[in-house]
Amino acid sequence: MRRVRGAAVACTLALSLWACRGAGPLPSGAALGGFADIEQPESYTGATLYTYMDGGADFYLKQGFSALYVRRYARGNERFIVELYEMKDASAASRIYQSSRRLNAEKELAGGCLASVTPAEILAARGRYYLVARNEDPLASQSDALIELGRSVLNRLTGPCAIAAKK
Repeated sequence: MRRVRGAAVACTLALSLWACRGAGPLPSGAALGGFADIEQPESYTGATLYTYMDGGADFYLKQGFSALYVRRYARGNERFIVELYEMKDASAASRIYQSSRRLNAEKELAGGCLASVTPAEILAARGRYYLVARNEDPLASQSDALIELGRSVLNRLTGPCAIAAKK
């Protein structure tokens, strides 16, 4: 009986470590202030990125892609997806942001970092991470929850902002 119980504990521990590893630096919804987790977190390497995105992986790989962490969150009726691209260095993350941002939509989001903020999507880069936080409803109006989610994740990242807000 002890052997079975020990094996069960070991399996539970291994599964919980695997789930944490899949989330990477993306915290649970509860840690972000009242968001609910939807589905298990996902992670991708250079070898598996094509399984997540068809046709866009080459761009990230050429820029110095290391890993992608994906989590889905909810608050009320709204559903969000957060993609956190880990790049080889801060300049690679900055290049991705520079090529994707919407110039007329930039505003300070967190920690002195400018982000491209539209009603359905937030784009930002800090340190070696490029962040995409998206409302799963592409026709969504501006959401305080999306802004709060993007700000919470961005504040947890370390390193320089791709574009710092002017003081």
